[in-house]
Amino acid sequence: MKRFRLTMVVLVCAVAGTANAESLSVPRAKLARPHAAKTTTFEAAPSKSASLGGISFSDPYASPVGVPKTKIAPFPAIRTDPPVDPHGGFSLTAGRDAPDAPFTGGLKFRF
Repeated sequence: MKRFRLTMVVLVCAVAGTANAESLSVPRAKLARPHAAKTTTFEAAPSKSASLGGISFSDPYASPVGVPKTKIAPFPAIRTDPPVDPHGGFSLTAGRDAPDAPFTGGLKFRF
């Protein structure tokens, strides 16, 4: 019974919240008129330090110094042998190997 009451309270609150949200009206905002874009130009200040043109940077993806490059093995060649014909089917066996042996059998599915 508590679960039913709780469900009813939640349902009433959801309906009341929806009804309250529908009654609210949002005032329309005034359309802003476009204004001219202001542009400012800056001139780069002369650098007092040495330029980066004289600095040589290392390649972070290169192998370490002194390590020879290894050749990457290519993918193996595609086999051109004809595919083997599948021997699908099923077999049902039942019986005994000897008169005193237990009863054996089974069902085999081959794909």
